[in-house]
Amino acid sequence: LDANPAILSLAHQDWSELLSTSDEGRDGYTSEQLLRALLVLFLEGKTYRHTVILIDNSEFLQYFVRLGVRPTMDFTFLNRAYTALRPETLDQINAVLTHYALTAEMISGEKQRMDTTVVETNIHYPTDSSLLWDSFRTVARLVRAVQKEQPQLGFHHRFHDKKVKKLATFIARNASSKSNITQRAVQQTYTTLIQRVEWILGVGCQVADSLDRAGCRAGCRAEALSHYLPLAARIVDQADRRVLQGETVPPDEKLYSLFEEHTELIVRGKAGKPIEFGHKVLIAQTGEKFIHHYAVMEKKIEDTDLLMPAINAHQKLFGQYPDVLSTDKGFYESMKQIEGLEEKIAVVSIAKKGRRTQVEYERETSEAFVDGQRFRAGSEGSISVLKRAFKLGKCFFKGFKNYAASVGFAVLCHHLVLLTRL
Repeated sequence: LDANPAILSLAHQDWSELLSTSDEGRDGYTSEQLLRALLVLFLEGKTYRHTVILIDNSEFLQYFVRLGVRPTMDFTFLNRAYTALRPETLDQINAVLTHYALTAEMISGEKQRMDTTVVETNIHYPTDSSLLWDSFRTVARLVRAVQKEQPQLGFHHRFHDKKVKKLATFIARNASSKSNITQRAVQQTYTTLIQRVEWILGVGCQVADSLDRAGCRAGCRAEALSHYLPLAARIVDQADRRVLQGETVPPDEKLYSLFEEHTELIVRGKAGKPIEFGHKVLIAQTGEKFIHHYAVMEKKIEDTDLLMPAINAHQKLFGQYPDVLSTDKGFYESMKQIEGLEEKIAVVSIAKKGRRTQVEYERETSEAFVDGQRFRAGSEGSISVLKRAFKLGKCFFKGFKNYAASVGFAVLCHHLVLLTRL
């Protein structure tokens, strides 16, 4: 960190723009102290609150964060500091460390391996009934708060939350029943539940319009209503189409969470977890396990379309193509693709999908190909380290911006730990 002051400068730019510099807000903490405290957050895998407690109770961590005799910053301020960092800033910070490692000859471009994984978002399993209940209780909570804070608007609704929750609970308990009578009851309950959610959406729209006319748009309640109402309307629409009309809604059109609306359904087909809810992440490494290229996909991209950008990033960084390229067969497109890569790369260790000719079989049983696949297997270990040690098992940060930043921060921690060992 001391050898790369550009890292601190990049983080400081975001914080100087988006964080308070007053005595009441920032309270005199430096950008270096904030950056190092956030590194402790990811390196120790703690929450904001537990990170502050950990630093406060450890002389070593106080020395690392360089607090001196100052008390540890409040966890809410640490939260604001993290959310002020942009994913693009983390990309630039990792690029600085990559350039440092290359200049210091800690990494080389002889080998490249890559793999993809899914980092899950913090959502419950998305059933239609649970999403409808989320929509009802969220809009009802906001409308209830407006009724209390703005009594002059004249809203006096009763919401009957417990009755609506019973509808959702009945569906959850009986949706898998094979009894025709029970299934008819579930269908009728769905109809009632959808009607109740449509009613609360109508009330929410009335409240939002009244706040707008009254000039209360600056309030956080109005902003929250304008955010959640369109999402809840999508949930009602997809539940009506799927359950009542019997349509098959394409996965790309579905909403899987009211609170993490950017979440995608990723079909991986792995044993024990065939589907995952989150986003796809690409990790590309050198022979020293250094992650020289990574990508966070807001919309899923097939592995075959990720191969060439990663190879080009390697060529741009090192000025040459790798001597050994190794991936799993998910990156395989065609033998024509493999033959084109072999014109630039000595060993292309990518297994073919489907049947193999004798020549293709001999290629995949050669010593160089097998060694490449042994090298590729190490990417699974690196992904495991990112998930177990650097908070990438599940993203507990809200919103896609913070999701992407968490991947960048995990890669940064991986770089820092790895470079101390090279």
